[in-house]
Amino acid sequence: MGPVGKPNTESPLLGATALGTTLLGSTTAPAPGSADLTAMLQRQLEVARLRHAAEVAALRRQVLDAQKAASLGELLGTTTHEFNNALTTILNYARMGLRHRDQPTRDKALERILSSGTRAAKITASILNMSRQGSTRFEPTNLELLMEDALVLLEREMMKYRVQVEREFSPVPRVSANPSQIQQVFINLLVNARQAMAGGGRLILRLSQHESLGVVDLLVRDTGCGMTQDVMRRMFDPHYSTKSGPDETGKGGCGLGLSACREIIEGHRGRIRVESAPGKGTAITIRFPAIKAAVA
Repeated sequence: MGPVGKPNTESPLLGATALGTTLLGSTTAPAPGSADLTAMLQRQLEVARLRHAAEVAALRRQVLDAQKAASLGELLGTTTHEFNNALTTILNYARMGLRHRDQPTRDKALERILSSGTRAAKITASILNMSRQGSTRFEPTNLELLMEDALVLLEREMMKYRVQVEREFSPVPRVSANPSQIQQVFINLLVNARQAMAGGGRLILRLSQHESLGVVDLLVRDTGCGMTQDVMRRMFDPHYSTKSGPDETGKGGCGLGLSACREIIEGHRGRIRVESAPGKGTAITIRFPAIKAAVA
């Protein structure tokens, strides 16, 4: 123990200054492990973002599957009637062939049976192609054949409502697509066009190619009632519809059709453009990237 009364040689101010410097340093220097903590938080945020993106993608697929199921349900009555007509024709001409032994009558009966059987097979193939569940596979697709398949399912309906279908199909390259999804889009657009022409009209379908752009355009044009600008601004909104409910054929009114169509087309790296005016009809153009021809 030092002698009592020994003078203190350390300045009180200097000690306070030194203490302040020490405290200041402790508040500005990074805490040990803070960089690791930041990296860990970033990883957790990225995992959460990826999980959220996966959940959104799964929900979108579920919505598209639900829309496809709804479209199939709407087509059920029409296709059942069409298939029954084909079977009735086959049975009637088979009976005629059995009753009449002369060759010309039998030849005519066999030709009609073959024609109706072929039509029934096309109806079945179209429904099976559209009903393929869970398939997300893209493949080289012939858009003209897909459109013809869709028309097979709606041909009698178009005739019933006095809609004249005009085909303007130029040779175009195939596109990379999911045939089931694209057929769903075609059927939705054809039904919408038919419903817009309550008193009948013309439905123009056109396939064309823009080689310089490397794209294929599909045009669906009707001569129906057309749309106002307000309707056009909202036409792709989910659940928006100008219809009070399904028509007498059981189709339309849920407001999911065009929203799902745009989702599908954008999933194919395509674009959809709409032109319309009240009383002048509607033209919808879908643009797909074309598959480039292989260089020999």
